[in-house]
Amino acid sequence: MNAAPGYERVETPRSERLLASRAGHTTGMAPGRATPASLRTPPLRLPADQRRSAPWGAASAPPTARRSFPVAPHPTTGGRSPEPGVDMATQSNGIWALSAVALAGFALGGATSALTRQQQRRDEARLRAEQLERDEVAQRRRARAHQQRMHWALLVKAIDDPSLAAVINTYGADVPLDKLRQYFYANAWYVNLFHLEQSGLIDQEQVHGPLRDLFQSPVFREYWRASGPNRATLADSSDEVRLGHLADRLLEELEEADTDEWWVVGDPSTS
Repeated sequence: MNAAPGYERVETPRSERLLASRAGHTTGMAPGRATPASLRTPPLRLPADQRRSAPWGAASAPPTARRSFPVAPHPTTGGRSPEPGVDMATQSNGIWALSAVALAGFALGGATSALTRQQQRRDEARLRAEQLERDEVAQRRRARAHQQRMHWALLVKAIDDPSLAAVINTYGADVPLDKLRQYFYANAWYVNLFHLEQSGLIDQEQVHGPLRDLFQSPVFREYWRASGPNRATLADSSDEVRLGHLADRLLEELEEADTDEWWVVGDPSTS
């Protein structure tokens, strides 16, 4: 079938037919002569949220769904969502509680340190006092030991030299020289016991035993009675008087005892 002039049937490629269909023409048919302008595709209009300034990948990529993590129930609300301000108040209370605990710990540590230092000062003061007391005792013992040596040295000279014995003879001019030497020697034994007791080397019971032994000697008994007036001049509160009273009671008990077992006579605790 012949077409009218100017409207010849023209076979178009498949691609051109598709372009023509987009332009609104019937596939394979074109009114009049198809021109390049009629074959142009209409401009592509993008959605309002996709601007030309946005990157192509960001504009064309579909929105990515965010992954949500499960939220544990609030510990102070029993599983329900806390009201506005409750969580902040809980955190504030927790911070204040921790601060209070820290301050209390610091205060306790400071108090403990102060008590420790105070106890250390007390211990140091106690140790110094004890050391001073020990030093005083040691000094007193040294002084008594020196006095005892001097006393014995003077008695030895008086015993050896009758002219020197006459200087310290307080027992009477009628006492023979030999008896006077015995008195001096008995006095040396008694003074030795006194220094031992005063130095703390022996106690009162230990003094009681040696005195009881000495009183078994008639010469020592004579010396003791002859030296009574000398002891009477001592102060009543002195240690010499205290020890002299112990010896007086012991001698009295020995003279009144009806037993030959003299070593059991006398009670040191009541002397």
